[in-house]
Amino acid sequence: MKITIDEHRATPDISLESYVRQCQVSLAIVLEGKVAIYLDLKFWIALREAALGCCKDNSSLEFLALLRRLVAADKVFCPISDSAFIEIFKQSDASTRRATVELVDELSQGVTLIPLDLRIGTEIAHFIHATLTPLKVYPLHHLMWTKLSYVLGYTHPAWSSFDPASELAMQKAFFDHMWTISLTQMDGLIGEAMPGASQRFDALAAQLNAANRQHAAELRSFEQTYHLELSGVLELYAERAADVLNRMAQSQIGESASRGSAQWQELERNCTNLLMAAFKKDVTKDALRTIHIKTCLHASVRWDKKRQFKANDFFDFQHAAAAVGYCDAFFTERSLCAMIRRPDVALDKRYKCHVGSTMAEALAFARALDLMPIER
Repeated sequence: MKITIDEHRATPDISLESYVRQCQVSLAIVLEGKVAIYLDLKFWIALREAALGCCKDNSSLEFLALLRRLVAADKVFCPISDSAFIEIFKQSDASTRRATVELVDELSQGVTLIPLDLRIGTEIAHFIHATLTPLKVYPLHHLMWTKLSYVLGYTHPAWSSFDPASELAMQKAFFDHMWTISLTQMDGLIGEAMPGASQRFDALAAQLNAANRQHAAELRSFEQTYHLELSGVLELYAERAADVLNRMAQSQIGESASRGSAQWQELERNCTNLLMAAFKKDVTKDALRTIHIKTCLHASVRWDKKRQFKANDFFDFQHAAAAVGYCDAFFTERSLCAMIRRPDVALDKRYKCHVGSTMAEALAFARALDLMPIER
């Protein structure tokens, strides 16, 4: 039931952050027991063609019919992610893009994973809090889902002309409204105005390929390559860990480091070192799964001296981190499937995600689900 501004005004003790978290957790509870199937753009396009009657492939037609039946029966949902959203909106033809987003609305049940950067930050914060105060944390997977309108992250309007209580009530009411916005409505609002990332990723791929050629002789094993990649990633995200510890220190002992100070820089270095040491344990790879998955995939490309980074790899690796980390099945390109399933990383087995690359595999997975009874 929709809550009015006046009703929100009656709960000024609930912050906007807490209210958003409550909605996330409530959504995750509704999703409990449903099978999350993540599809990359290739599979969404195949389903779209089947939905439009432009496809003569019986496998795609049957897969679409099965997914529709499974979603309607509350057995399955097909979430997207920020990378999938960007790829979908890269489609320049308005009519086929609209058909794609309508299908996503139907099969996703309006659900997406939170964006990559927020997901990593949440995993880091949860890891630290679960280590230090384990009785005060939600299950990690309860914090990973949101609605399609927030696929790129949470932003909230500010109305400084109102008193704080009124502004908070209006922000919560605005959040309630946005929570119901469909991808189709978003397409009507932004359409082709969605900025692309292809040129930026082209430049990044060229930069990484040049660096890899320069340092190729230094790589002696996949494990060493993984640790080199991990060190770089953790340096980027050490600030998140430092921020969590700093806030905890502030709340518990009333002291904190000023951002940018020598004390803060030392805290960041310590966080990098602590996380590097922690990654020797499987429990850390399970908790900080987005970092582990992306690091494995980047290391795989770097260790393969004949392989070059391509712009689309960055979308693919982000798909994999979202899907393998938090979904039950992932259907994608053959090369990415092989990287995920390579025996020395076995990401599919670690995170218990069924990974396939063909429509036949996807169809077989859906058929098996169709035969299973609904468990609630």
